[in-house]
Amino acid sequence: MPLPKFLEPFLPSYNIFEMDLKNPYDKKLIIEAVLNQGTTKEIKWLFRTYNLREIKNVLKNPSRGCWDARVLNFWTKFFGIQLHPVIYEMAILDLIIRPEKLERWFHFIKRRASKETKKRWRELGFIKALK
Repeated sequence: MPLPKFLEPFLPSYNIFEMDLKNPYDKKLIIEAVLNQGTTKEIKWLFRTYNLREIKNVLKNPSRGCWDARVLNFWTKFFGIQLHPVIYEMAILDLIIRPEKLERWFHFIKRRASKETKKRWRELGFIKALK
């Protein structure tokens, strides 16, 4: 199902006529773009197009570095979603490289990685040894 033409300014890097409303990857891009930048018209369309579970799922798993801080704060409070501080911090668009932020993110991911993932990281030389 094609996207409406009025969404084109919110997804400038994509051909909206090739995007699919039901494709999980496209769905996440669309929801994030509309929540981040949309006006009342686009947000009403979003809530008519996707159910609350789909929208909340995108907010619970925000893409890294694509959210405006005020917008993410608003929507997480609106839906009563609490994000881990590291996930919230990494979701915010920040053009300044902050090594301490990246280090917190890596330690956060490392704690949640499977044994197989940790083994692969060691093989690739990403980490020397894990405790």
